[in-house]
Amino acid sequence: MAKQTEEIKILTVTDDPSAPRELDQMLGAEGIARSLFADTANAVSRTFEETRIDMVMIHVDAADPGLLETTIRHAREQKHFVPVIALVDGEDARSALAVATLGVEGFVSQSNLRQLKRLAKGQLESLQARRDASQALRSLEDIEARYTLLLDSSSESIAYLHEGLHIYANPAYLDLFGFGSFEDLEGLSMLDLFTASRKDQDLKKVLKALSRDDIPRDAMLLNAHRQDGTEFKASVAFSPARYGGEYCAQMLVNEELEQADSKLQEELQKLRTHDMLTGMLNSASFLEELKASLSARKETSGFSVLLFSLDNFDELVDKIGVGATDSLIGEAAKLFQSVVADNGETARLRDHTFGVLADTESREEAEKLATRIVEGCGGKIVEVRDTSLTISGSVGLAVAGSEVPEPESLVEQAETALNEALRAGGNGFVRYRPKVSAEGEEDDAAWAERLRHAIDQNELGLVTSAITCMEDDSFLINDVETRLRTEDSDEVIMPSVYMPVASRIGMASRLDIDMLGRLRQLLADRKSGTDAQWLVPLSLESIMDPDAMGMVEEMLGDFPVASSRIIWGLREQDVRDKLRQAQAFIERFQQHGCQFALCDVDANASIQPVLKYLSVDFMRLAQGAVQDLGNNDKLREQLSNLSTHAREHKVRIIAPKIEHTGDLATLWQFGITLVQGEFVREAAAG
Repeated sequence: MAKQTEEIKILTVTDDPSAPRELDQMLGAEGIARSLFADTANAVSRTFEETRIDMVMIHVDAADPGLLETTIRHAREQKHFVPVIALVDGEDARSALAVATLGVEGFVSQSNLRQLKRLAKGQLESLQARRDASQALRSLEDIEARYTLLLDSSSESIAYLHEGLHIYANPAYLDLFGFGSFEDLEGLSMLDLFTASRKDQDLKKVLKALSRDDIPRDAMLLNAHRQDGTEFKASVAFSPARYGGEYCAQMLVNEELEQADSKLQEELQKLRTHDMLTGMLNSASFLEELKASLSARKETSGFSVLLFSLDNFDELVDKIGVGATDSLIGEAAKLFQSVVADNGETARLRDHTFGVLADTESREEAEKLATRIVEGCGGKIVEVRDTSLTISGSVGLAVAGSEVPEPESLVEQAETALNEALRAGGNGFVRYRPKVSAEGEEDDAAWAERLRHAIDQNELGLVTSAITCMEDDSFLINDVETRLRTEDSDEVIMPSVYMPVASRIGMASRLDIDMLGRLRQLLADRKSGTDAQWLVPLSLESIMDPDAMGMVEEMLGDFPVASSRIIWGLREQDVRDKLRQAQAFIERFQQHGCQFALCDVDANASIQPVLKYLSVDFMRLAQGAVQDLGNNDKLREQLSNLSTHAREHKVRIIAPKIEHTGDLATLWQFGITLVQGEFVREAAAG
C-alpha cells in the first residue's frame, strides 16, 4: 500500500482567528499544508506538545515580547528543523529589532502580502524538498538492504574492496577462505589473500587502478591463500559497485579446479545454479538470468516474468502426507516444464512456486503464454506414490514497460499478481497492474510507476471539448485534454490530479509527448478535413527541455493539419516566473505559424505584465472564474479589467465551462465572445 503523504503543518501565532484560513487561501496548498492557530504562549506550548509543527508564522506584537520568545524557543527545541517567519508592523522598529536578535528564517512587513507569499512558498518548497530527499534516502537504504540480503544468500563468493581493503564479504567468500566471521577479515588487503600466478602480473598496480575506478575487463587467474595455509587457483573478476554509500569494486572469486576434475567442476557449477529436486534454475540464478536477459534487449517492452503456484497446496499435502511433498513438487515441476516447453527459462523459486522468463514481444503474447500454462496444468492428474491427485495452478504475470526495470521489482510484481490470482480462487492468471487513485494518497515513487504503466499499457485517453464564438457559427477550437482510466475500472482520473505529480517527478514531458502522439493519430483517423483549431496544453517542464521541444517540433511537422491551426496552451501560473523561457518557446514556434494561449487565468490575476512580455493570441480563464456573474459585482469588475488589458494586446478571451446561459449576455458586454460549455457542443473523446 502506498504511503500517504503527510501534510505540512503551519502554526499561525496571532490574535486573529481568521488568519489560518487566509494563509491557506493565499498559499493555495490544499492537501499539502494545513494551518493551526495559537494566540497565547500556553497555546503555543500545548500545540508543540500535541502536534509535529513544520513551520511557524507569527504576527509580532510589540506589547507581548514573551509570545515571540516562547514561540522561537519551542521551534528551536524540536529535533527537526522548524523555520519561523515573522510579520511585523512596518513602523514598529522595536519588534523588528527583537525578531532580528532572536533570529528567524525571514520577516516581512504585515502590509507586504506579496513578499509574505513568496517567502512562505519558498519555505514550503524547501520543506517538501527535505521530505522528498528523506524519502529517497529511505528508498535507497531499502534497496541496499535487499541487495545485501541477496548477496548474503548467494552461493557465489563475493567481496567488496575500497582503497584495496575488504569492506564486505558474503558467507560463501568467508567459507572459501576459512574465516569464521567478517571481523576476522575486515581491514585486510586483497594482497593478504592473493598473489600473482604469472610474472607479468602486478597486483599493486591493479589495486591502484581500482582506486581510480579503472576496473579490469577480464577475470584474472591468481594464487589464493586460505587461513589454514593451503592455496588454490582462483579466477577473480572485478566490477564497479556501491556499498554503504561508498563507490567500490566488487570481487567475484571462483576456485579453479584442475582439468582432470572438469566433470566435478561441472557438477559443482550445476549445484550452485540449479535446484536439486527439479533440475530447474534456483532463485539466485533465476535473478541473474533475468538481469542478463534485460540487459541484452534493446527494447524491454513486452518482456515478461511469470510465476506459477499450485492451488490448494495444503489440501494436496493432507491427502498424501508431508513425507511425499517433494514427490508432489517434482511431478508438478515436470508438468509445468512440459507446458512451458521452449517458451522460456524455468526455475524453482521456493517450495511449490516456479518461474519462467519469457522473451515475449508484447503484453498479448505474454498473456497467451499465461493462459496456456493455466489451461495446460489445470485439471491434470498426477500420481504421487499410490495417490492420484487432480491439480490446478495460478499464474502471476508481470510485463516490462519501455524503461528497463529492476529485476527484483519485476519479480515482486509477478509475486503480487500471483497472490491476487490465488486469493481469487486459483486456476487463472492475473497480470500485475498498479492501482491508481484519484484521492492522491500515493507517494511519488508509486505515481511514477503508475504513470509509466499507463503510457505503456495505453490507459491514457484523449478528450476534446468545443470552444465556439457567439458571433461566428463557423468558428471552432477543440480544447484537448487527456484522461487516465485504469484498466478494468470505471474510475477516471483528471489531469489536474496527475499532471502536478508528473511535473514533480519529471514525467510531464513524457505525458505531453504521449498526448501529441494520440492527437496526431486522432487527426489522421478523421475522414474529412475541418477548419477547426486545436488548443493543446504543454507543461512548463516540456517548454524548458530542449530534447522535449525537439520532439514536439518533429511531431508538429508530421501532423495531418497545418501548424497554423495549433494553439499551444501554457498555464499562466507556471510561466509567470518563467517569462523569458516562455517567450523563447513562443518565438521558436511562431516560425511554424502556431498560435498561443495563456490558460487557467484567475479573474483577479495581475495579467498586464505577462501580456506585455508574452506574445499570445488567446487567454482562457480558470474554471469557476465566470460562474454566476449576475450576482457577483466584484467578479464582473475583475472581468472588465481583464477584458481591457486583453483588448490592448489584441488577445481574445475564452470563457470555460459555461453552465448558465444567462452568463452569456454578461460576457458579451465585456467583449468575451469565445465560450466553452457542455450546452454549446458535445465533448468528444478520442
